[in-house]
Amino acid sequence: MRLIILVVSFAALTLVFALAALGPGTRFGLWDYGTALDWMWDFLGPLALIAAGLSAVAFFISVWKVRSLAPLSLIAFLVTAVAAYVPINMRELVNANPLIHDITTDFESPPKIIAAADSPRKNPTTYVGAEKVRDSELTVVQAQKAAFPDLEPLMLTTSLQASITAARRVIGEMGLEMLAEGLAAEVSNKVWRIEAVATTFWYGFKDDFIVRLTPMSD
Repeated sequence: MRLIILVVSFAALTLVFALAALGPGTRFGLWDYGTALDWMWDFLGPLALIAAGLSAVAFFISVWKVRSLAPLSLIAFLVTAVAAYVPINMRELVNANPLIHDITTDFESPPKIIAAADSPRKNPTTYVGAEKVRDSELTVVQAQKAAFPDLEPLMLTTSLQASITAARRVIGEMGLEMLAEGLAAEVSNKVWRIEAVATTFWYGFKDDFIVRLTPMSD
């Protein structure tokens, strides 16, 4: 009985380590983000859920038969339960939103990614609003409007310079890396454009972020 509790507990902790290693492995280029998600959702996540159940059983058995192993089996259960919850929660968040990789507040002339255009990426540098969403009859534009109906341009009563200062401050507070800023020549020589990128802590996934400030009058 003691051996079984030890094997179950250490196997559970090993699975937690494997799940945690997906992030650093992605950051160091050992595998890409999509592969890490597939492993997490299709393999390690379900195994962690099973391990959490087995660890719970091992804990109750240890309390009954081998009390000296109760702390180990309890720790194994708790950390494995948390580790199993992460992919389940991520999957629910994904399923709750359309499968689109980009959103915009300007459907007529969405900003293009310029400063980060040459960075390694799987998605295009332009907003592909007319394309169909995977597993849906909706276009990207239609899916975005249905999922985020309140997303629209922000109208300000401040000057352009004050708006630029505010945008810089917000980008800094969000922890984004500013890549470039200046007049948006592709739109108008009066439009100010800021391009930044957000990098997730664990996986190092990068999200492009563009602010375009357009004066409504001189």
